[in-house]
Amino acid sequence: FLPNPFGPAGSRLYRTGDRARWDGDGNLHYAGRSDGQVKIRGFRIEPTGIETVLTGHPGIAQAVLLATDHLTAYVVPTAAPGPEPQEVRRWLGERLPDHMVPAFVVALDRLPLTPNGKIDKRALPVVRAPEASCGGRAPRTPLETTVLDLFTEVLPAKGALSVDDSFFDHGGHSLLAARLTHRIGAALGVSLTLRDVFRHPTPAALAHHIQSRRAAGAAAPQRVRPTLRRRTDDH
Repeated sequence: FLPNPFGPAGSRLYRTGDRARWDGDGNLHYAGRSDGQVKIRGFRIEPTGIETVLTGHPGIAQAVLLATDHLTAYVVPTAAPGPEPQEVRRWLGERLPDHMVPAFVVALDRLPLTPNGKIDKRALPVVRAPEASCGGRAPRTPLETTVLDLFTEVLPAKGALSVDDSFFDHGGHSLLAARLTHRIGAALGVSLTLRDVFRHPTPAALAHHIQSRRAAGAAAPQRVRPTLRRRTDDH
């Protein structure tokens, strides 16, 4: 809240971070943001906040986030070869809301700079969802087959997925993960969370997690409600 130069003494204006202007007819025209905040699938995200968390990883020296239709993190490792992208995403998932975890993590030797020494985001390589490989391990159980089919329905990747392909390496993000958990619930009758998908991102891993949940449920002791009888007393 800032002092209002257009009102009485002591009045305040709220700085939203949005930039706008009035035209001569009194219409308000939106002109973007004065900060780096972006909106991805309904969520407002501050990239610098995610970058700060990324550089808190012991294996990452520098990081910059690029927001298009998804979030991509570009990182410079402290030492080669650096942490695996999936490990970085799991690490972020423990510290950030699911919608703030980048869909892709790209390791670079260095971040491109402009002549003024600032990070040149236009020079960063554009990352698109890879085409699924036709190879890879085939499903070994009916459950793996069902989960793999649901992955294929939800993901934008072209081609055949294997049970060891990561959901997030093939274009998956939090919105699609929510769609996946809904379809798994409808098809298999098991309730999953987004965090389950982040922690078990391949069809094989998620199928194993579902099977473990089922086994744990079957092994859990059943609570028996005691039968209440009306007391009959003659005296």
